[in-house]
Amino acid sequence: MLTIPTKDDWIRGCLYAIAMGTPLLLEQWITRDVAAFIALGAMFTLRLAPRCQPLHQIMAMLGGMLLMISAGILGSLLLGHRELAIAALLFFSFIAGQPKPELTYFSLLGKFVAAAFVLEEAGFPATLTTVLAYLSGALMALTLTLMQSRLFPTRATSWSPSNEWRELLSGHFNGPLYGFTLPLTILAAMLTADWLHAQHASWVGLTVLFVMQVDAANAWQKIGMRIAGTLLGVICAYIAVSYLPSWSFVYLVMLTAVFLPTCLRQNYLLFSWLITMVILLVVDLAMLQQGGDEFLIQWRFIDTLIGCSWVAVSLTLLRLGRKWWPNQPDTP
Repeated sequence: MLTIPTKDDWIRGCLYAIAMGTPLLLEQWITRDVAAFIALGAMFTLRLAPRCQPLHQIMAMLGGMLLMISAGILGSLLLGHRELAIAALLFFSFIAGQPKPELTYFSLLGKFVAAAFVLEEAGFPATLTTVLAYLSGALMALTLTLMQSRLFPTRATSWSPSNEWRELLSGHFNGPLYGFTLPLTILAAMLTADWLHAQHASWVGLTVLFVMQVDAANAWQKIGMRIAGTLLGVICAYIAVSYLPSWSFVYLVMLTAVFLPTCLRQNYLLFSWLITMVILLVVDLAMLQQGGDEFLIQWRFIDTLIGCSWVAVSLTLLRLGRKWWPNQPDTP
């Protein structure tokens, strides 16, 4: 059950709504695909926003976005070189799997960088236009964050990338067992999607990347909420794209974005549901000139099932692997 959002939740939710909604509302001056990339850049950057000093916020948020863009550019350079692309994907996924979930910044950053590389195959090339759009979204998110911290300071728990970096250096990471399991699971899921002739095997890889997670004793419960929330988000996005006019997507995205911080703090199933729906609706807006994303959203449901099935297999093997792997981290 959700409780009434706190003042901090409302402030953060309004930041998400303004940062994502503003470019989407300016379709008379900005093309829809560019506006969608700006909105996605703003959302990713806000998710990376640490609770620390302004200078560290600037470095963390812009640095994170630049790393994402660099990974996307590398992905575009490796198109047509399948073996090199797979090797790079395994490397990025291994790095993404190292930070523990409580290391909020580096855990998210690793997944976002790997996701940016994977998205190249899903049809989001790192062109100059998309790079500038993502940077514009990042700058807008950073500006709003700095204004909010000065005008409407919150009491949110402080966390800093510098502290997390010291935690990593002290050995607070998942280790090689999970590090190798995550990229191999992504590769197996994408090969399965290719075998089943899925429209974009990359989305299966993204499902594994964001659903699979080593956690403490309640890992299976959290993973179950991720899976259920992702499937609900896909279903709701498909219903919206199929039966609602496209002009309503902007307002639906803004309304949903307001509740993202509350759901993240209180109910992970609802957060997974809302964030999945928001991303798919924004992606559909970006693809309206090509007829929209309705057909591909149907595949998102299948992609999610494929990815989640492989996550279940890998987590079971991880649990068994603890008996033989020395110095392993806590795995579910």
